[in-house]
Amino acid sequence: MAAAVLCLVVRRLAPEAAGVLAVIAGGILLMGALESVSGLQSLLDRLAALGGLNKEYLSLLMKVLGMSYATDLAAQTCEDLGEKGLALKVGMVGKWCMFGVIAPMLLDLLEMIVGLVP
Repeated sequence: MAAAVLCLVVRRLAPEAAGVLAVIAGGILLMGALESVSGLQSLLDRLAALGGLNKEYLSLLMKVLGMSYATDLAAQTCEDLGEKGLALKVGMVGKWCMFGVIAPMLLDLLEMIVGLVP
């Protein structure tokens, strides 16, 4: 909230500086959030072991989740800086990258379904 108020005040004096300030504040918030997520991997590994899930699939899903958040953050930052067209392109490229990461898992799933059909 403090960063938002500071950006509002700075935007009146120097709009460019407010955009840079917003990016820096977003980075600081992201770094703080990463610390709280660090213990999540061991919890997910335990859940995968209990459920009999393939750890590779869980790893892929975590990568896609991370890419999703990073893409969203980048697109929102572009939009905050007044670059709506660039924000849309960042979102589209992020979706393509996520599909590229998850495509092998989808292929394995399709092969498993085809193997079940008599």
